[in-house]
Amino acid sequence: MNASIAVAAAATLILAACASAPPPPAASIMPSPTDKYLCESGTKLSVRLLGEAAEVSVDGAETVSLAALGNDGTTFTNGRQTLFVKQGVVSWAVGRMAAEACKPG
Repeated sequence: MNASIAVAAAATLILAACASAPPPPAASIMPSPTDKYLCESGTKLSVRLLGEAAEVSVDGAETVSLAALGNDGTTFTNGRQTLFVKQGVVSWAVGRMAAEACKPG
């Protein structure tokens, strides 16, 4: 009887060790990374790309949400501030100012 219990316990431990790990959390609940940029004029941006929107903090100020324009996900704006992201190159514009290039930093 004790041998049967020992065999059953050993089999349970072996099966538990072979079980696969749980899947990672869904992408929608995982935090998006924040990228930092330094623009030509000295403006510092903290940017989180969220697909249909981008969250941007300018010079450490409160984060603003910018909606994506179109379906390509490369231009984000709130009508006053605009973030352009194309092939890894980031540009920033406020109002009618010309967009300025921003580099990782």
